[in-house]
Amino acid sequence: MFASLLLNVLVITCGISSIIHAARLPLHERRSGHSDRRAPASSSVSVANFENINYHVDINVGGNVYSTLIDTGSGDLWIFANVSNTSPTDLLDEIEYAIGSVEGHIYHAPLSFAGYNIPAQAFGKSSSWDLPTVCPTNSIDPHTGSLVEVQDISTYGDPRAQGYTALLGLGPGVNGSTIYTTINTFLDDNITGLPVMQNIFGQNMTSENYISFLLPRAFDTESPTSGEMTISELIPGREAIADQKKLPLTYLDTTDPDLHWNTVMDLDGIIGPDGNPIIIETQTTLPSPVTGNGRLVGVFDTGFTFAQVPAALASAIYSGVDGAQLVPITSSSQDLWVIPCDAEVNVTFVIGGQNILIHPLDMVSAAGGGPVNDTSICIGTGSNTASSVFDMILGTPFFRNAYVLFDYGNLTVGTSTDQRAPFIQLLSTTNAIDAHNDFVRARTDAGVLGS
Repeated sequence: MFASLLLNVLVITCGISSIIHAARLPLHERRSGHSDRRAPASSSVSVANFENINYHVDINVGGNVYSTLIDTGSGDLWIFANVSNTSPTDLLDEIEYAIGSVEGHIYHAPLSFAGYNIPAQAFGKSSSWDLPTVCPTNSIDPHTGSLVEVQDISTYGDPRAQGYTALLGLGPGVNGSTIYTTINTFLDDNITGLPVMQNIFGQNMTSENYISFLLPRAFDTESPTSGEMTISELIPGREAIADQKKLPLTYLDTTDPDLHWNTVMDLDGIIGPDGNPIIIETQTTLPSPVTGNGRLVGVFDTGFTFAQVPAALASAIYSGVDGAQLVPITSSSQDLWVIPCDAEVNVTFVIGGQNILIHPLDMVSAAGGGPVNDTSICIGTGSNTASSVFDMILGTPFFRNAYVLFDYGNLTVGTSTDQRAPFIQLLSTTNAIDAHNDFVRARTDAGVLGS
């Protein structure tokens, strides 16, 4: 969710709370039957998708199961419901996200996830949880040329109304964990405040410290209905990711040790709809040896429903689409591109020498979530943003087109034998011909393309 840096667009859509439970899939948890210090035989969990807006797993804390959003842009576990079998610390913690903040007391409780059992996991507990809502108002079919106004981004919704009761931070290291910092500072304790993944990796000091994701696409009959997250193992059939280039992490700001899962793109590493590179200069404050001749810095964050990209890049992608309009979000510095739903937009990212095509169904989606139909207003999933410390945040649209591996390496606390520098590996999962056929099929079925 990219704490403390920019507009958070993990959105709550309008009028959908009554159907959220139909999209939730159970966590397939396997217990090893051994002590807490032993790793399970398999560490894979099912990841459920709600309308391409967010992805969630089930986690057992204190004997209760919580539907939990996965967020690679933050570092802590937060629960927004009652929890049993807890031990309070009397410490208060607060984390600032891109919009708003969360405040609550720190507790410990037993946690089970992916077959691992943690006797006393630190987490924050808060009674309030608000995320911004983006839904169109006064919407008119963009083909008419009328302006479409987008509701104020500062309108909030409570994810608990949709069945979510927790958020799991999966960021690298402990620097992004405010709970770890608070416990370490006030209790002089650098162990009991560790984030979930740090505790899991600490149970098997000889394993490689990585997680991987394969996330599904909603409203695509060719996509699986559920995704998968693994811990220290690869998804069968996707082992080729181990042969891909290891992409090093970079600091987003040389004065800030708070790391995120980020790396630099290849030079001229964005191929636009016309098949030519989109020339965009980096706006980061990183030293030139890191960015290297204008190479863009990208962040990989499952807490973002849309990609956050420079205004010039969004314009290069969407302005050439017939009928496209750039529409301001009321009382916000951001804009959204309103796009005809029948527009097939193709963009490819080049990272580590590998071309990763973004499926056209992930480039244009229905505003407010849900399937596209003949009355839908559609928007581009690359929204405008600007920053001096990063160029773009590749949200869930990117994750639906690549198998992604995050290796924590030596950012783990303890005596793990995995002392490599942290890195990212990517494996493209989208084929251009199949993607085109999927798009035509989906939009024809939706009634926005002729048969």
